[in-house]
Amino acid sequence: MMIAHVSIPADDPKHVARVLAEIMGGEAMFFPPGGADTWMAWSGDSAVELEIVPRGGVMARGADGGHWLERASAAPRATESHVAIGVDRQPEEIMAIAEREGWPTGRYNRGGFFNLVEVWLEGAYLVEFLGPQDVADYKASMTPANWKQVFGVEAV
Repeated sequence: MMIAHVSIPADDPKHVARVLAEIMGGEAMFFPPGGADTWMAWSGDSAVELEIVPRGGVMARGADGGHWLERASAAPRATESHVAIGVDRQPEEIMAIAEREGWPTGRYNRGGFFNLVEVWLEGAYLVEFLGPQDVADYKASMTPANWKQVFGVEAV
């Protein structure tokens, strides 16, 4: 299984796409189906594609499927979603790129399960980056069996 792509809101989609592509060792390019200011950030291995959309744009269901609506004025910067991405960069490198951009960043432990780097794109949208060791720790700890054992929960 795979997640084919994720859309991420940004005030400056082109710039955010370029920085995300840098962190993922890939490239950024314009995404015409998303509208005039939508960009894509690809990972170097082409396994991850992020669509960077103008903040405030929303998707709606139409006769031909989902489509983007115009950007809302005064769109809130806080969102209810985030994404975690495993990359081939060390945490220090990720944080240096975020700091260069002036984006809040930090290294955190998630409840003893794994470590990650938080990067708040433009100070508003959370992307959690996992370096190579973090990915290994995540894969070892974040399993249904481990979750059930640690928290005593069952699937419904």
